[in-house]
Amino acid sequence: MSRLYAHLFAILAAAPVCAQWDVPVRIALSGDSATDRRATGLAAPALGSDGLAAGLERTHALTWLSATGTDSLVAAWPTVGLTLSGTFPRLTLVPDTTNTGPVTLTLPGTGPVPIVKYAVEPLDSADLQTGIPVDLVYDGAVWQVISPLPRPCPPGMFPASRDVCIERQPTPSSNFYGAANGCANRQRRMCTFGEWIAACTMTNGILGSIVDYEWVDHAANSGNDAKSIGLNNDTFLPDCYSGSTRVPLTVLSYRCCTDR
Repeated sequence: MSRLYAHLFAILAAAPVCAQWDVPVRIALSGDSATDRRATGLAAPALGSDGLAAGLERTHALTWLSATGTDSLVAAWPTVGLTLSGTFPRLTLVPDTTNTGPVTLTLPGTGPVPIVKYAVEPLDSADLQTGIPVDLVYDGAVWQVISPLPRPCPPGMFPASRDVCIERQPTPSSNFYGAANGCANRQRRMCTFGEWIAACTMTNGILGSIVDYEWVDHAANSGNDAKSIGLNNDTFLPDCYSGSTRVPLTVLSYRCCTDR
């Protein structure tokens, strides 16, 4: 009998092995080399209850999702969908567009689920940036952002980008020097030409609050004049791209920016 068992063991040792381990204790691999102390050849899980290889876990291969959309994001699982009940699944989301306001995420079978920050707050515009990964964990009702986000904007301001906040309403009637001092007195600064245009052209930006030309810093292209923007030079209607240079003592509106 002992020869028969030895013969069967030799056959099994030489053949490819398929196995399922279901043991109540920790398994320790004690081979002499690192190669002998690891299990290889494991495929990606096909079911939510399947085991996960360490390499897949380290690379986030099963939880790294690319999302499409601006504020209503849609994504698909790479292979196996996580169950959104009974656990706290975590994923890394990579949006393809910068958001403009509160965000929802739709996955196969889930419908739109809000993404929030600080436990209960909807996302601000530009909290999600194109191609920048953000870590999320599902708490049973919403996706919570657990990776760092830009600081919130002060009251009366909103995000013009991931890095800049801008005032919602302009301050009327000041020359260029008064505008610069007015922003400094509020521990802020004048907006650059590019920051102002970004805030004007974004959804729910400042276009609806423009009532006059506004001073901006940079891009005057003149040694003596300062840059103004905000009204079409022919129709005098609000315009995100039209403006001109002005003598700095001209009295116009302005609004301030600050870094987030």
